[in-house]
Amino acid sequence: MSESPTPQRPRETLIERRVRRVADARSVTLGLAMSFLGLAFLGALLIWLLDKHDFASFGDAVWWALQTVTTVGYGDVVPKAGVGRVLGGFEMVLGVSFITFLTAGVTSTILRRAQETTPSADVHAITSGLAEIRKTIAEVDERLANIESKLGT
Repeated sequence: MSESPTPQRPRETLIERRVRRVADARSVTLGLAMSFLGLAFLGALLIWLLDKHDFASFGDAVWWALQTVTTVGYGDVVPKAGVGRVLGGFEMVLGVSFITFLTAGVTSTILRRAQETTPSADVHAITSGLAEIRKTIAEVDERLANIESKLGT
C-alpha cells in the first residue's frame, strides 16, 4: 500500500511569520508603539544632526519627529531648510507606509484565521432560519395555488 503524499504548505515569507507572531492585540499595539518610537527617534536624531538651525535641541527634534511619523503634524516645529524638508518627507512617507503595511498584514492574518475556522453557531442559526423561511414560503405558495384552483381562476 502506498500512502498518498500530503500536500506541502507554501513556505511562509519572513513578513508572514512576523505578522503571524504579532497577530494578537497586545503584541500589535506594542509592536506599533515600539516601531513608531524607533522611527521617530531615528528621524529626530537625523534632523537634529542635519538641521541644527531649526532644531537647536534634541527635544524639539523628537517632538517634530513624533508629530511627523504619526501624521499628526501640529506645525509648531517645522524644518525650513531643504535637507530638513526632504527628511520630513521621508519620515511622513515611512510613517504612512508603516501604518498601511501593518494594517494590511494584521487584516490578512485575521481573515486567514477566520477562513480556517468552522462557521460559528450564529451562521448555522441564520442558515437554519433561512431554510425554515423558504419552507414556509413554499407552503404559502402551495396553499395559494390550491385556493386559486378551487376558485377557478
